[in-house]
Amino acid sequence: MPDEQPNFCVFYSGDGYSTAAKIMGRQSAGRALVEGIARRWPDAAIAFAAADQKAGAKLDAQLRGAGHRGGTRWRDLAGTGPLHPGAVYYPAVPDIDLVHARNARGTTTYSLFGVTHTLSTDGAMDQVARMILPPFQPWDALVCTSHAALVVVGRLQDELRGWLREHLGATRFVAPVMPVVPLGINAPAFAPREEDRAAARASLDLAIDDVTFLFAGRMAFHAKANPVPFYQAVEAACRRTGRVLTVIEAGVYPNKAIADAFAAARAMLAPSARFIAVAGEDEVKYRAAWQAADVFVSLSDNIQETFGLTPVEAMAAGLPVLVSDWNGYKDTVRDGIDGYRIPVTLAPAGTGDVFAARHAADRERYDMYIGRAALGTAIDGDVLADRVVALAQDPALRRQLGEAGRRRATQDFDWPVILDLYAELADELAAIRHAAPTARVARPNRPDPFALFSHYPTTTLGMDWTAAPRDANGTALAALLELGVARYGFDREVLPRATVEAVHHRLAKGEQRVADLIAGLPGRHEAHVLALMWLVKFGLAAVRA
Repeated sequence: MPDEQPNFCVFYSGDGYSTAAKIMGRQSAGRALVEGIARRWPDAAIAFAAADQKAGAKLDAQLRGAGHRGGTRWRDLAGTGPLHPGAVYYPAVPDIDLVHARNARGTTTYSLFGVTHTLSTDGAMDQVARMILPPFQPWDALVCTSHAALVVVGRLQDELRGWLREHLGATRFVAPVMPVVPLGINAPAFAPREEDRAAARASLDLAIDDVTFLFAGRMAFHAKANPVPFYQAVEAACRRTGRVLTVIEAGVYPNKAIADAFAAARAMLAPSARFIAVAGEDEVKYRAAWQAADVFVSLSDNIQETFGLTPVEAMAAGLPVLVSDWNGYKDTVRDGIDGYRIPVTLAPAGTGDVFAARHAADRERYDMYIGRAALGTAIDGDVLADRVVALAQDPALRRQLGEAGRRRATQDFDWPVILDLYAELADELAAIRHAAPTARVARPNRPDPFALFSHYPTTTLGMDWTAAPRDANGTALAALLELGVARYGFDREVLPRATVEAVHHRLAKGEQRVADLIAGLPGRHEAHVLALMWLVKFGLAAVRA
């Protein structure tokens, strides 16, 4: 692939690429991806697709804010003809409505590839499972951000295949491409600088020898990480080392009740430690928390997690990482090299059937469902306490682990590296697509209304009918074009005003067959027919069999 131009376009929606409305992993990853594109292709015109061209201004501003100089080009996914570039990146599981729209245009017009994020919601489970069914094609793809995510996706798809075989005798399924490609980060943005560290520690009133552990992320014990094991381990480490260890908690609490619950747990379980709270919404203080830390901690115990960006960001910042041996962390953190993965024990299969069924029946909300699953997930507290003690006592160990992580984050997880893997995927999908025959496939259960409801009227217009003018001089047309009740359906694609005027102008020459009336007019045949019906509807023309 040429370095100058990406071989895929980006489906752009603000929610998928901005943390302005919410600070979640999906939005953080999307924002960083745009910054990565600006770094990887700084002078290219970035192709994008969206509901309309107006989204391009937001994307262009985001790219330019990251140093991009090349501008943007809109691609109309609902148009006709081939789409270049021939692959479209979607910031989640590929949207089924877009796939249907693509197939109506031509099944091999382009490929859609999306990416996994949270896989525990009922919507996400349905979306990944149904990728084995039409309208998806073998040249569509779902990027799994971790091997753990790939296993979940595979299990969900296997379950659906088995169910359809048993109940419908189904034997043919779609096989989308499902590579494992991690999420990226913009590694240079996290590069540590000693002068920044000194200023950050001073701003948080930290002495030069204070050992500081950082948790950064959502402060939600039911939805991210329960703090109890870490509080217990920190308290044990304070007593074993005879030191007051510092814990920075940087993030956003969902509500006051959860904030109060954290405060009560801290007071009871870790009275010997010092805690510093940093609001995740305050970018300056949040950045200072990262710069001041000695060790990063993310002991996720939640099925919502599939990759985990913050440990990789911490590695890029040169921090040793202390994480649970959980989901995507297994792919990113090398135990004993970049930090430590703490063993996790899960309740056996079958234990969660009752609360899963209650959630599926809307008897319990999603937050309770994932919270109950987290209560069946236990982190090894003894190993955790030993690792906290080791990291607290050994500055050389912290430096060794942090430097190894920084190299790994830069080499393996920097967005330009990941974007090249996306480009390789786009080439792979193109090869599959180009070898397949194309077809236009209408979406079932969403037919042309004039077909579905064709039995409603007295009769249906025929191309051999005769059309006659009722407004030869155009006076009535001019008046009706000013009325909202008549012109509300005009647009550039379905019913252009100019097409109505062109059909009216030709009809003014005299009575003629419908087929002759619309023959040779510029634009779509369907628009010509609608234009004639518009004229008939408002008394400007008459038709008869």
